[in-house]
Amino acid sequence: MKLYFLGGAMEIGGSCIYIKVGGYGVLFDAGIRQGSAKDPLPDFQQIQENGGIDIIVISHAHLDHIGTLPIISKAYPQAKIYMTHMTQDLVRVLLYDSLKIMGRNEDEIPHYAEIDVKNMLARISPMRFQTPMEILENLILTFYPAGHIAGASCVYLETQEGSIFYSGDFASFSQRTIEGAKVPKLRPDVTIVESTYGNRLHANRQVEENRLVELVKEYINQEGKVLIPAFALGRAQEVLLILRSAMEKGEIPKVPVYVDGMVRDINAMYFRNPTYLKNILAKRIWKGNDPFYTEQIQAVPSNVNRDELLEKKEAAIFVSSSGMLTGGPSMVYAKKIATIEKNCIILTGYQDEEAPGRALLSLLEETGDKKIVLDGSVIPVNCRVEQVGLSAHGDKSEITALIERITARKIFLVHGDCDAIEDVAKELASDYKKQVFMPKCGEAYEIEIHNKRKQIHFTLPYSMQKEQMLAKENEKELWEYIRTYYPKNVFTIAQLAFVWCGKNISDDEYLQQMQEILYDSIYFSQDTRRLFLFVANTEDEVVEKSKPKKVTNQDLQQCIENIVKDLDYKKIGFFEEKQLVTLTVDYPDAVDEKLVSIYAKEFEIETGWKLELSSSVNHQMMGQLLRELFQGRLEKLSYYQEKKEYVVTLSAYQEDDDCLVHKFYETTRWNLSIKGKSMGSNVKVVTVDRQGTVINLVYTPENSVEMLEQNLAFSCIEQSFEDEPYKPYKKGIKNDSNGKYIILSFLSPEIGRKECDIIQQISNQTGWRIQISDSVNQNEIMNILGVLCKKYDIQLKKNPSYLPQNHSFRVKVEGDDKGLPKELQDEFMEKTGCCVVVG
Repeated sequence: MKLYFLGGAMEIGGSCIYIKVGGYGVLFDAGIRQGSAKDPLPDFQQIQENGGIDIIVISHAHLDHIGTLPIISKAYPQAKIYMTHMTQDLVRVLLYDSLKIMGRNEDEIPHYAEIDVKNMLARISPMRFQTPMEILENLILTFYPAGHIAGASCVYLETQEGSIFYSGDFASFSQRTIEGAKVPKLRPDVTIVESTYGNRLHANRQVEENRLVELVKEYINQEGKVLIPAFALGRAQEVLLILRSAMEKGEIPKVPVYVDGMVRDINAMYFRNPTYLKNILAKRIWKGNDPFYTEQIQAVPSNVNRDELLEKKEAAIFVSSSGMLTGGPSMVYAKKIATIEKNCIILTGYQDEEAPGRALLSLLEETGDKKIVLDGSVIPVNCRVEQVGLSAHGDKSEITALIERITARKIFLVHGDCDAIEDVAKELASDYKKQVFMPKCGEAYEIEIHNKRKQIHFTLPYSMQKEQMLAKENEKELWEYIRTYYPKNVFTIAQLAFVWCGKNISDDEYLQQMQEILYDSIYFSQDTRRLFLFVANTEDEVVEKSKPKKVTNQDLQQCIENIVKDLDYKKIGFFEEKQLVTLTVDYPDAVDEKLVSIYAKEFEIETGWKLELSSSVNHQMMGQLLRELFQGRLEKLSYYQEKKEYVVTLSAYQEDDDCLVHKFYETTRWNLSIKGKSMGSNVKVVTVDRQGTVINLVYTPENSVEMLEQNLAFSCIEQSFEDEPYKPYKKGIKNDSNGKYIILSFLSPEIGRKECDIIQQISNQTGWRIQISDSVNQNEIMNILGVLCKKYDIQLKKNPSYLPQNHSFRVKVEGDDKGLPKELQDEFMEKTGCCVVVG
C-alpha cells in the first residue's frame, strides 16, 4: 500500500490522506485550510497522477476535514462517500453555510458552486457505528465512535494488503454532549493518529468548566455582558449545556443567553440525531424537550437587530460563531462588548496564528492601551479577556493510550504542529517494536506488509433464518433466541438483523424499521453509554417494563407541553388521588370548551389522567385589563362572581365605550356594566349578554320629555305590555346618583330584553329612565319546568337547582342514561330565557 499525505501533515487544517491499497484509491477526509496564508486546498494533483479515487471516507464534519469535499467529489463523481448519519446532516449545514460566506467575499472566486454541493450530498452512503460493510470487493469499512464531536468516527479499513486505522480527530474523555471514543482492541497494520495536543496534558475538565461559570457569574453580577465566541459545531453546544446546568443549579443568575450564528442550525441537527448524543440528552429529546434551549437560552432570530440586544441595560450572555472571531455574529458582538470595561470575552478553543482571537489573547501579556483589528476596524479593548480550556481533542496521554490499545506497529502522526508531533514521536520511540513516521504535506510512503496481522471479528454462529420482517408481534421470539444463544452479548442493529434473518443486511431502511421497533420494546434496551447498541433484558426486567408505568408529574407536564399548543396557561395543578390535572388561565370563560375537550381526550389517552380547566378567574389581570381599556377614567370597579359581571364607575363617558365593553367581553367572556359619575340625567349604562351583544340595561329618554307622575308612568307600562307575550311581573322605583328610575322585573333579564323596543318607547313617552332587573324569578321558572317535564314524560329525581353564574337550571333525571328532549329544552328557553341542563 502507498500513503500520500495531501494535507494536515505537520499542520492543523486541510486534513486529506490518499491511500492506494488493494487496487483501489481511497481518500480519508477532504479538508480545507482556514484563515491561513497557505494554499487552502490539499494537493489533489497527486490523486490525479496516481489513478484517482474509488471511495471517500469522512471521519467527521469539521471544515478542516470536509471543506473541499464538493471539489474532489465533482472530479470523481463515481466515488461513493461514506460517513455516519449525523455527519451527513452536519456536512449539509456546514457546506451550505460555506457557500454563503464565499458569496459574501466579492473579491474572491468561490471554490465550488451550490450544484457541486447538491451532487456531492447525493453520493453519500451513511453508515452506522460498529457495523462492518464490504464497500468494494475485499474492502471492509467499519466506523467506531471517536468522541470529539457528535457523529465523529475512527475509521478501520481492512484490505488484502493489510488493515489501516485512522483516528480522525478524537477524544477519550466524556463531554456533556457525547461520550468519549469507544474503540475495541483492533490489530491494524498501519495506524494514522491525530496529534493536535501531543505536547501537552489537558487541565481537569471540571476545573475549567467551573472557571467558565465563575467568570460568567462575576460579570453578570456587575450587569456586564459576556461574549463566548465558540465553534458552531461541538464547542458551542458544550458551552450552552454548561450555562444551562449552572442556571438550573442557581450557580449563575438566570439572565438572557443569546445563541447566534450557525450555532442555531447545528443545534437543530443535534435534535434530529439523539442516538449520537449522551443518554441524558437523548432522553430529553425523546420526551420532546429541547436539549439546549430554555426560557433564558434562546436563539437569536435572523431578522433581529443585534445592536438593540447590545444596547439593553440588562446583563446578558452571547454564545455565537465564529470561535476565532474571524467572522459571523461573534465579531459583530465583539466590536461593542470589547470597548466596555465591565464586559468580558471568554475564548474556549484553538486560535489560528492569524485569527483575531489569537490577537486578542496576545493582549493578556500587554499593558497600556490595547487594540485589535476586527473586520478592518481598529477596536479598543477595555473589557476583560480570558481563555478557558474546553478542547475536544485527546491530549498526549490519550494519544499514546489509543496507540497502545490498538497495539499499533507502523504509526503515522498527523494533524499537529511540529512540536506536538515530535513530542509524541519521542514518547513512542522507546518501544523498539513501533515504527513512527512524521510525514509532511506532499510526502508519500510505500508500506509493504509481509505478515498481515490476524484480525479479530465478532462472529454469530447461530441465526433464526426468518423470512418475515421483525415486528411488535414477533419481537419476543428474537428475545428468547438471544437469551438462549447469546445471553450476555451487546449487539448493533445490524447484528440483530443478522441473528433474525441469517444474512447481512445493508438496506438502511430495513435496519431503521427494526431499530424503531426495538426502541419501544420491553424485551430490549439500549446500552446506556452507546445508544447505537442493544442488549436483551432479563426476565425480571421484562416483567418490570411490562407493568403500567407510574406517571410522574414531570411526565404529565411534558405531555401537556406536547399536546396543549393554543392555550396560554399560567399554572398546572396535580391531584394524584383523583388522577386529575388542572390548567389555570387568566380568563377561563373565554377558552373554547371544544378545544379543551380535544386536549383532555388526547391527554387521557396518553396518560390515563383527566385534564380540566380551572374555573378560577385572575381578577388581578381583569383589573389590569380594565385600567388599560379606560386609562385614567376608571374610578372604581367591583365584580359579582355569581353573575360573571364587572361594574365600573368612570369619571367621564366617551362615545367608543360601547366598543371597549365589547372588547372586554371578547377577552374575558364576562359582562361589563359602566356607571357614570356627574354626567347628567342621560348617563348611559351598557353591558353585554352571553352572546357578546352590547345591550342596554338602562333605557333613557331619547328626547327631552318631562317625567310623568309615578302612577301614570306605571299605568303607561301596563297598557304598553297588555298585548305582549312577555310582561313584567313587578315594577318598582329606585334611586341612584342621577335621581329616580323605574326598575322592571321579568321572569329573567333575557326575557325582559326581548321587549327592549317596547321599554325604549315607554321611556320616551314617560320621560323616565327604565332598567331591567337582573334577578330571576326562580319559583315561577321551576313551576314552568315542572309543567314541561310532565308534558314530555320526564321524571326528576329531585327539585331543580339554579346556577346563577349563567342563568341556568340543573336537573337530575330518573334513568342513568336519560337526557332531556331537545323540544323541552327549546320550549323552556323560549318561555324563560334560561337554559336547562342535566347533571
